[in-house]
Amino acid sequence: MSTSNKDTNDGRKTINIRGRPRPYLDHRRVGRRDYYLLEPVGSPFRQRYLAFDPRSGPGGDFFLFQVWPGGPATQQQLRVLKRLKDDSLPRVVEWQRRGSDVDIVLTWIEGTPLAEYLENIREGRRPPVSPRDAVRLIHGLANAVCKLHQRQQIAHGDIQPPNVIITDHPSRLVLIDFGSAWTIESTAWREEGDGVHRCYAAPELQNKGATPVGFFADQFSVSVLFYEFLTQQLPYGGLGGKAGLPVHVSRAKDALAAPSQVSPPCRALPSSLREGIDRAVLRGLALDPADRYVDRHQWLNDLFAVHARFRLAPELPHVENVLTRVVHWLVKPR
Repeated sequence: MSTSNKDTNDGRKTINIRGRPRPYLDHRRVGRRDYYLLEPVGSPFRQRYLAFDPRSGPGGDFFLFQVWPGGPATQQQLRVLKRLKDDSLPRVVEWQRRGSDVDIVLTWIEGTPLAEYLENIREGRRPPVSPRDAVRLIHGLANAVCKLHQRQQIAHGDIQPPNVIITDHPSRLVLIDFGSAWTIESTAWREEGDGVHRCYAAPELQNKGATPVGFFADQFSVSVLFYEFLTQQLPYGGLGGKAGLPVHVSRAKDALAAPSQVSPPCRALPSSLREGIDRAVLRGLALDPADRYVDRHQWLNDLFAVHARFRLAPELPHVENVLTRVVHWLVKPR
């Protein structure tokens, strides 16, 4: 493996990655390790890059390289990142102060950004997610979020497609950005972080003066993703979490249509599955946090019940069930 740099015809420097030259944007040294920043990832408002360390193991390895301005918000993020010990989440490899900024290196999660995945569905480049797979993926994400709250005492606060990776073999949803996260014990004096996407953020994260409860806020954001998987639309007529803002709430509270009213694949499901999905989605999307699932056990139990029912022998839709009973009655020996 060569670590020497070369220039491309357009003047860009390259590094050999597993036998192939690849352009890079910048080179940073953290401690005794060299990181080559290959391309920006995620939100354009954040300094976050796919990086490569040519001396990390045989053949080198990829990492997530973040640059944060110094200050209370960065200190809050470091407290959060130091608690991430689960292999299914990004973990801090090392960090250092560089002038007024802080460079943070995290493990890289292989997969496709959920924002790109959903865009490919909208553009017809990949088929929509089936209700069965949507339930499986969201059940897994909800488990991860609840573990984050219960074991690490962390609220994510910004669950949206650019901050989620969908992995392959097996496919699952993984949170990759904790720029707006906070520790549960610091909720009352938390920093605002680097912003949220108003369509995916819970209303209480957007209303000034409200003290958010992390579990309720993250539950709402996961439910927005659930709704989008099932319908290829955002809830509340496209408003998502903005529906809870004072300017919208009076006319938006009755605008939430159940997935089975919007999605033909959901509508075609047997009633037990259809009603179970609708119930879990609508409760998680309640604009008032008090109307959502009050604890993780209720939320996970409802999601698990639907997930488990998909794995059982399929129940016939109502019309087919009636026709089957009629046929059985007609052919019954008399």
